[in-house]
This record gives sequence, structure tokens and C-alpha cells, in this order.
Amino acid sequence: MSVGDTIVAEARACLFRPDLLRAGYGHGHYGFRARLRQTLAGKRVALTLTAGGASMTVRLPVPPQASARRCTVEALLAPTNGWTVADVLANPGCLAWADQLSALGVARFVDATFRFALHRWPSAAEASVHGRALTLGRISAQSFVVKLLTSRERADMKPALMSPFDPDFLFDTRLPSGNRGADAR
Repeated sequence: MSVGDTIVAEARACLFRPDLLRAGYGHGHYGFRARLRQTLAGKRVALTLTAGGASMTVRLPVPPQASARRCTVEALLAPTNGWTVADVLANPGCLAWADQLSALGVARFVDATFRFALHRWPSAAEASVHGRALTLGRISAQSFVVKLLTSRERADMKPALMSPFDPDFLFDTRLPSGNRGADAR
């Protein structure tokens, strides 16, 4: 966990969390505790999760009322029930969109992306047009996600995006992540 370029805590994620097991995240041993090297109240932290050479960073605000030296991931996530569009756009490769498309297939990827970005299912026409564009390579998976997130419809919406820590998250967070140039079309 870091604030700017300063690492404020490090920990091995190996504590059992039954909620993660119930949500289907492997064996559920991904919880952790860490002593903070400085207070975080009112700051914005970057939580970087690393596994098997892949990593994912989530930027989170720490509420001003947070404990001076104790803070849990749950407490960090509580105030923001999801990601903002800015969070996802700032980390475009965080969910390996091309791998998500490959894992889900075109139709399910289009459905999941509409539900993630616009909180609704695509119409039959939208599913057809976007599915065809993805199949023919006219648009990359990442560009499709960005297109929906930057659409006028999304701009008029208030709800946060679903967090990857939500057990109902629509994409596979176990896929390798990273900012990949191959999906930057």
C-alpha cells in the first residue's frame, strides 16, 4: 500500500476470509493485516495486489475519520462501493480486457461490459453491432470498454462502477492484468 511514491504498508495476503471463498476467489486465503508506517486519514492510497508476476492497483480515498494507525482493506473500500469511471480509465489494462473477451466469448463480454459500464443489458441491435465489431477486430476489447465508459449515457449516470472486490463482479479478476500495448487499439 502506498501514498504517492511512499510505501506505507506491506503484507502477505494469506489470512482466510470466508467471504472470498464463498465468492469463488480460490481457496479464500487472501486476507491480510499490516501495520501502517504513517497515518492515512484523509489521503488517497494505492493498493497494489500482486500474484504470480501480475499485479493490479486500485486507488482508494481514506475517510478522514479513519483510525490513525489502523486501517483495513474493508474500511478503505466501504466509503466507495465501487470504482469511478476515472479509476478505470486511469488504469485501462487493470482487467486484461482482451483476456476477458477471450474467456467470456463475444456475446457474454458485450453483455457484461454493458452491465458494468451502463448498469443495463444491451439491446439486440447494440449486442449485434458491438459483437460484430469485436469479432471482426474493428474495435479492441479495451477500446469497447472505454467507449461505453465515456459515452453520453454513462456521463449522465450517478452510480459507481462495480468494484472487483464485489462478489458479484462480472469479470474474472484472476486473469493476469497489466497495461498491455496489444489491447490499446
